[in-house]
Amino acid sequence: MILDINDIHTYYGETHVLFGVSLTVDRGEVVSLLGPNGAGKTTTLRSILGLTPARSGKIVFDDRNITMLPTHEIAKVGVGWVPDDRRVFPTLTVSRNLSIACKSSKFRIWKLNEVFELFTALEYLMDRECENLSGGEMQMVAISRALLGSPGLVLFDEPTQGLAPKVAQDVMTTVQRLKSEGISVLLVEHNALSALAVSDRVYIMDLGKIIYEGSARALLEDEGLRLKLLGA
Repeated sequence: MILDINDIHTYYGETHVLFGVSLTVDRGEVVSLLGPNGAGKTTTLRSILGLTPARSGKIVFDDRNITMLPTHEIAKVGVGWVPDDRRVFPTLTVSRNLSIACKSSKFRIWKLNEVFELFTALEYLMDRECENLSGGEMQMVAISRALLGSPGLVLFDEPTQGLAPKVAQDVMTTVQRLKSEGISVLLVEHNALSALAVSDRVYIMDLGKIIYEGSARALLEDEGLRLKLLGA
């Protein structure tokens, strides 16, 4: 097991947002975290990253308690992040955005040429400022930036949001590729069918709680249950 979240409670100010959330991700596993808007999915990712720290409960990554670590330390131990708004530096070139992200950890070290193999167009964008990229190109930069941090786990927050269908499918193919490289993935995604198709297991959240856990394939094949839980 690479990630073990046990009974976390998270607040925004005095507003209680997560109520005893527990979930796990095994090594080399893709796990989807699904549910309606406002269910607490992004807050769960932010709690893992230390951006909105849990007030109680425990988060263990790679056998290390990271619950109270600052975000930059959590990144150093091997947790990568692809945020929903990409958060590239718009006035910097693609090359500079990627060079800032390069670091090593105990996990597989990614080199720039390997990222180019994953995203063949990226090599030809290196001198372009990120503010002049399309949404799909920005997402390539965001995913590449996460990989160059040598992660053991990558958190994806709505990675296909705002992308054309073909580009969105390419992103999901990349998620599967990461699994083949031994990288674990926790995936928050609005397109439930696409997420389930690339995942091993799924958790569903509502109102700050986990309401379902199970096999992604089983839920994908059970249309009645899927419609009841996800409306999709």
